[in-house]
Amino acid sequence: MKIKANRIFLCLLAVMAALQAGTVPVSAAEGDTAAAEVSEAETEEENVKAPAEESIDLTEKEAKRLLVKMGTAGDYDIYMAGDDFEERIWASHGGKPEKKAQLTDKQKAEKEAAEADIKAVKKMGKLVLVDKDAGRAVASFDKSVKCSEGLRFLSESGRYLLTTDKDMTKPLRLVEAVSVTDDPQLFRTEDGKALELMSSDFKEVVREYSGEKKKDGMLWYTSSDGGFAWLSLSGSQVIGTFRYAAENDSYRMLVDDRLANIGIENKKTGYIWWSAPLGASHDSKATPLLRSELRSSAVLRYGIPQKRNNNNFLRSATDDCCITVKDIKNGIRAEYDYSKAGFRIPVEYTLEEDHLKASLVVSEIKETNSANIATEITLLGSFGAASPEEQGCFVIPDGCGALIDFDTEGITDPAAYSQPVYGNDVTAVPTSKGAVTEQIYLPVYGIVKEDNALLAVAAKGDSNAFLTAAVSGQSGSSYDLCGFTFVLRGTDTYYMSGKLSDKLTVFESGGIKSDNIEVRYYPISGKGVDFTDIAARYRQYLTEEAGVTASSGEESAPFHIALYGGVQKKKPVLGVPVTMKQAVTGYAEAEKILSGLYDAGVDSMNVTYDNWTDDGINSKIDTGAEASGTLGGSRALSALQSYAEDNGIGLYPVSDDIMYYSGNGYNSFSGSSVRISGAFSRIVSYDRAYGVPDGVRKNLSLLSPSCFTEVYTKAAENYAKAGFDGISPGSLASVLYGDYGKDTVSRFAAMTAQCESLEAMKNSLDGGVLAQGANAYAFPYLSGITGVPLSSSQFDVFSEDVPFLQTVLHGLIPCYTEAINGSPDPDTLLLRAAATGCLPSYDLLAEDISVLKDTEYDRYYYAGSEVQIDRISDTYRQLEPLLREVSTQTITDCRTENGGRRIITEYSGGTETTADLDEKSIEWNGRKIQFGEKGGGD
Repeated sequence: MKIKANRIFLCLLAVMAALQAGTVPVSAAEGDTAAAEVSEAETEEENVKAPAEESIDLTEKEAKRLLVKMGTAGDYDIYMAGDDFEERIWASHGGKPEKKAQLTDKQKAEKEAAEADIKAVKKMGKLVLVDKDAGRAVASFDKSVKCSEGLRFLSESGRYLLTTDKDMTKPLRLVEAVSVTDDPQLFRTEDGKALELMSSDFKEVVREYSGEKKKDGMLWYTSSDGGFAWLSLSGSQVIGTFRYAAENDSYRMLVDDRLANIGIENKKTGYIWWSAPLGASHDSKATPLLRSELRSSAVLRYGIPQKRNNNNFLRSATDDCCITVKDIKNGIRAEYDYSKAGFRIPVEYTLEEDHLKASLVVSEIKETNSANIATEITLLGSFGAASPEEQGCFVIPDGCGALIDFDTEGITDPAAYSQPVYGNDVTAVPTSKGAVTEQIYLPVYGIVKEDNALLAVAAKGDSNAFLTAAVSGQSGSSYDLCGFTFVLRGTDTYYMSGKLSDKLTVFESGGIKSDNIEVRYYPISGKGVDFTDIAARYRQYLTEEAGVTASSGEESAPFHIALYGGVQKKKPVLGVPVTMKQAVTGYAEAEKILSGLYDAGVDSMNVTYDNWTDDGINSKIDTGAEASGTLGGSRALSALQSYAEDNGIGLYPVSDDIMYYSGNGYNSFSGSSVRISGAFSRIVSYDRAYGVPDGVRKNLSLLSPSCFTEVYTKAAENYAKAGFDGISPGSLASVLYGDYGKDTVSRFAAMTAQCESLEAMKNSLDGGVLAQGANAYAFPYLSGITGVPLSSSQFDVFSEDVPFLQTVLHGLIPCYTEAINGSPDPDTLLLRAAATGCLPSYDLLAEDISVLKDTEYDRYYYAGSEVQIDRISDTYRQLEPLLREVSTQTITDCRTENGGRRIITEYSGGTETTADLDEKSIEWNGRKIQFGEKGGGD
């Protein structure tokens, strides 16, 4: 990734033939070698798509015979049919015979010839342009518009624009388009020294560019109002027409007023990030529709409820849309008017101190056609698109993080990567268990191109965002693409009569309830920038903009121990199976496990305790913080609390109330979320062999987000009264969904309710909140996160995994791994954790694992504590010194060698670690830890 950009590459970026989709340097050096390569590239590009051609086939001799010469414009003669052309043609063929006249063979031939001539003239249009040197017609003109000079005609292919007087007696001016393919509104003046930009209706010249000069491998033209046009060196292709809309000390914002496409230029380096690839119109791989989509700054998806259809798309760079651009403070306001479909959408693009901001207030979206409803919108979907000539990658926050190298070959999955930010809306319960994938916890993505990188942040609208990415083999074009799509209205599938084949698409009712949309684009430059620089910039965003403060105040490296209290289990009573509470780890047993670990040297622990109350065991809403008699009663619980407090062990009892059975004032109807289809949402257990719903286990209800604040505020108050310092809200911080019943709660409103709940817990409990996984919006309220993934979803399009999530969070919020003892390769998991400062986590329980059979805990078959304590203590002695030393430091660099099997990590405090997955070792500060050996490093 750390590849130096050379002079030739920078020059090639500037021309249409080798246009880089987000990168036109303004200050590249010129040279003969670069110019030669540019010329060769232009020739290749021009062969991709020939200039627009007219369909007329007429010689100059035929024009003189059939038409009347209007006049001359430069090297061309203008001919017109005239109102009396039929009379003239008949006269030239001996006159028009009477209808019933008896004709000789000669007269018949003349009649047929006259009729053929008349037919040919009717097809030509009102005017014909004849090249005097070639002796042939090159264009025909039919439709005209009135202008201040008279009439203006556009040729059939759009190549020529002819102005005549209002009576069509003489030609006044003839101009030719530079490239209809690139820009149908930009024409050369008659003397060839200037360019004219016409209005969309061709009635007037809106801007004139003159003063041609060669600069940065292009032809530059400037206008009196500060605008400029760029052409290829051959002058045959339009790179773009722009103006500077805003500027600050570091950046300039370039704008294409007609397409509302944006460029952000680094004034120090001259590098420009573009919102759409400048060479899109010459993409030989893309269809015309995809070329238009590449050039579109806004793509709207809409549904037609009466037809149950949600596959309708409107692209701003097509005739479907009329774009009006107005200047505002520090940028522009673009209004996209899709009048035929009935949508009007205003978007503001502004240059902030260190980033470009695209923002949309959803309440300003106008829907004027009652038959259509807006469902999704993509803003600047081609931002930073990568052409085949570029080297670099996309940084995707899937799980721990992954890279998608540009122009990746050998992709077997034709479908583009598309995953919801913060996970799926679980109200829409699938009919079968899908593939197990990691979640996107961060509303960001990154782009790396040579010595330039970019961080894109969905600062608003993230609750309804999808992150999509596609390499050229998937995008249908020559470009690699990555960007956000925002859901405005959700959809669901309703199955008629319970048949999977008989399904209907159902739309979220009412107006748009999603959050406003705001995407920020932060340019990053520097020698060899990579994903760690993008992670560092996002970490800065979290601390400066999102209210996250470092919770790792003092150096420490506590291990996470997850204990499991009780579970429901069927037992025979007088021969009848009865569901009863079964202790798995009682309070006294929990104390014994912790004391065993502490005595073995594990003197720093944070402990979560799941199903520690009767309500928790029974899967009811659990807010009372009352001791369970099944687990030992209040006296044993108090002893456990005292032991933890006396030995500095953080105790975080779990109150996970997302999924529940009726009881404690919350039943499966009034307190449950409703799907978009109108059905109550039920959490289904799936058969592990076949992935279909398990008909034996009872379905759980999904708590409505409208209840979150009440439930978790009550839990926080009762936990504090019970003497606890901390709490674990289970999956509250990582599961996001809405409630689409009568009193709708959108995903955005649910996100707000989650934040209020987490804040209430944080304020009530000094020990803080230890969450099981966490989305970015929850970060300000957490003291730690468990279950942090150390791998991605391993999609085929991913080139490699990177610890992007860990790089963002290390030094801010302590992160704990998934259970080490639950991994098939615990040593490798430990090494990957140690390589990024991630703290180990272990699942433990006291009872024999045979007790877990046919219970919800049967997946913890590996968690027996008897064989784990020695292993955990050995690992603690080995890794605790390293993890403690780096606990308050941030990661400044992380790179791999030997095909990813050797991981080198550098920290802000100067510590450097080298983890070798093959040798099962990690080195730091001259020490080497060899896994499998007791006692730590050398």
